[in-house]
Amino acid sequence: MKAEYANPFIRSAKLIFEKEIKINLTRKDLVKKEKPAPTLPVSIVIGVTGPVKGQVVYSMDDNFAYSVAKAMMPNKLPNEIRKMINSAVSEVANMITGRASIEMAGENDMIDITPPAVFTGPGIRMDFLNIPTISLSFLSEIGILEINVALTEGKRG
Repeated sequence: MKAEYANPFIRSAKLIFEKEIKINLTRKDLVKKEKPAPTLPVSIVIGVTGPVKGQVVYSMDDNFAYSVAKAMMPNKLPNEIRKMINSAVSEVANMITGRASIEMAGENDMIDITPPAVFTGPGIRMDFLNIPTISLSFLSEIGILEINVALTEGKRG
């Protein structure tokens, strides 16, 4: 895992949260791990293929996820917001990954991303690719966001 793969995700996460959620993210930690397994109970997994390949796994707690959904749907009632949490956090993860992928691809390449898959709850077991991972933690007024970036060199063109 090249450290420079983390930078587009840092920039994209900060920009998307500032623009769409109206909060500032402050980078807390950058940790190397063996795989992109999340540490918080709400996880969004996005696959990546092209000149880089692997997985990006977003992780947050339930309150953070609810706050994201509430910010994206300010005029909805609380039980309507609860029904849309997975959709809202998926969309934010998709925007961050899409923006970071465009930045990494540059002028001559194209990086494809899979639709986001959301997993919630304490008892869920998932297997992840064994790809060296950079785990980024961000602090905000609504809690902690973790982004696990597990990317390696892929096919060109």
